[in-house]
Amino acid sequence: MKRFLSMVMLLYLVTSTTIQNNQGVMDQYVNPGVQQQIDELTSSKIGHLVIDLAEVTMRVTGAVDSLTEGVKAFGRQIEERLKLENTQWEVIESEHNAKVISLSSQANQAEFDINREKKVLNSELIPRLHELDDILLGLKAKQTDNTQSFQEAEAARNTQHNSFVLTTTEFTDALRNIDEALDLLTDLFKSGEVRAAFIEVSDEQKHKVNKALRQVKANTENFGHQYSSFIQALTNLTEGFNFKDRQVLKEMCDFLNSLRLNIFDALTKAYKDEDSQKQQDELRRQQLTAEKAVFDQQYADFYQEREDKTVRISDVQTMISTREADLKAYQDRLRTENNNYSANLKIHDDIVASVQQELAVLAKALQVVQTPPFLDFLNGRIAKA
Repeated sequence: MKRFLSMVMLLYLVTSTTIQNNQGVMDQYVNPGVQQQIDELTSSKIGHLVIDLAEVTMRVTGAVDSLTEGVKAFGRQIEERLKLENTQWEVIESEHNAKVISLSSQANQAEFDINREKKVLNSELIPRLHELDDILLGLKAKQTDNTQSFQEAEAARNTQHNSFVLTTTEFTDALRNIDEALDLLTDLFKSGEVRAAFIEVSDEQKHKVNKALRQVKANTENFGHQYSSFIQALTNLTEGFNFKDRQVLKEMCDFLNSLRLNIFDALTKAYKDEDSQKQQDELRRQQLTAEKAVFDQQYADFYQEREDKTVRISDVQTMISTREADLKAYQDRLRTENNNYSANLKIHDDIVASVQQELAVLAKALQVVQTPPFLDFLNGRIAKA
């Protein structure tokens, strides 16, 4: 058997053309059916090899029985090669399927992550960021209004206080002038005989009284319309009055006392109004301060949330970019794997087809070399050699 295999390898490597070279010579005695089968077999290298081995074996041993066994053994070797090829291909195909499953799973997971993060980005984070911008804008407007209200309240309070100072100063001045006028009139009233209807008044006394009354009139003219009746009465009393009539002096004193009491009540009310306005201003300041604290805290909280959302958006965008790069890498690897698989599959199919063709040729050759017409063909060739 070893000798036969050696002969097979030798003849397989050296392409013989014996039959092809002599076919024209043998046509005169070769069976047409056998010649067609020989032509078919010699169209392939392995078929040509078997025909050459058949002639050599016939020449050496006078029979082709050993050739038949050798061809069968050679066929079994080819079948083992085909089996090995299929086994190896099963491993390659299994590895390919595992890679495809793994890469497809990784690509699907990457695509899922991308879609999930995009959904979070577009339906949650970005809308909330816009909402926070609107909230912060509204709070900024409230803070501005609060500051303006604080300034307006402070300005109003300053105006009220300045008005209080001015009014109380005028009232105090008026009271002082009234007291001075009353002192002068009282001194005049007490001078002379108590029962006398008229008294003596010097020019200096008259001048002092007129000056004091004019000052009182000037004070009361600044107090507004509520004192118009007092002003008119005071004007009537001072015009052409010589202060000698005791009854008139009494009326003048009564009038000034009434005016003094009225101004004193107004001064008292001014102080009460000032206290009330101070309390109201303090309450207003407390309210505005409390509102400011609420607005400031809300602004700080929402601003921090916006900062957090901005960082989160950046992280999500980075995640999306990373997973998109991963997805492309998986798809590229999957494409390369499939391309390699397709190329390897073609090589495998070509090998299987070639080996199957060789086996078919061997099977055909075994049938031919054992037929009587072929043996007659060989014997005829040997006899003519």
